[in-house]
Amino acid sequence: MSKARILIIDDDPDINNLFKIYLEHYGFQVDAYTNPIDALYYFKKGKYDLILLDLKMPQRDGITMFQALKKIDDEVSICLITADTSFLAQLKEKNPNIEKYVIYKPIFLKNLKEKVEALVLERRM
Repeated sequence: MSKARILIIDDDPDINNLFKIYLEHYGFQVDAYTNPIDALYYFKKGKYDLILLDLKMPQRDGITMFQALKKIDDEVSICLITADTSFLAQLKEKNPNIEKYVIYKPIFLKNLKEKVEALVLERRM
């Protein structure tokens, strides 16, 4: 799993820092943004194995971000972070397997690591 590149986009700086430090401890290379517009500006095709994307952010909602990121790199895996399932209904229409790519809040770090490892491994197969 080492050297897998992860991008975290969450407007909460505490969550960003916690996830970044935790995942780096396990060998992941992590970039984290609290501003989704900045994250989108610096996002490049093929740079990341996985994106952890919060669905509720004030500057730009997760659905809009999901679509914008996929427009740039339709191959990247995006794992959605949410406490609200209403956003998922919109994404399920085009992505019936979306549940596999969701982490529900509150998040236990062990579960985060397991989900990230599974999604990165799946992408590399």
